[in-house]
Amino acid sequence: MPHEFTASDVKAHACSYILLSLLQRMDQKEPGLIEELIAGVKGDLEASQSQGDLPPFVPLIFQETIAILTRANAYKPNTGNRDNANP
Repeated sequence: MPHEFTASDVKAHACSYILLSLLQRMDQKEPGLIEELIAGVKGDLEASQSQGDLPPFVPLIFQETIAILTRANAYKPNTGNRDNANP
């Protein structure tokens, strides 16, 4: 059965779209910004995991953050790669 979108799903996807658009525009003005953010998040994930006893949702938050940043980084206007621009 296909997933039915709730009002919360629609809002989450709209926020994701806005965030991706903002990140991409910021990266145009400051090239490499998204890569720096990805590296920072990965470092924070490793640091948090070294503390142990994390609630199970914490790594999921980091993984989703990395996924969003990676998706934002996939679109580079000067290369014409628009395949991954949609959230």
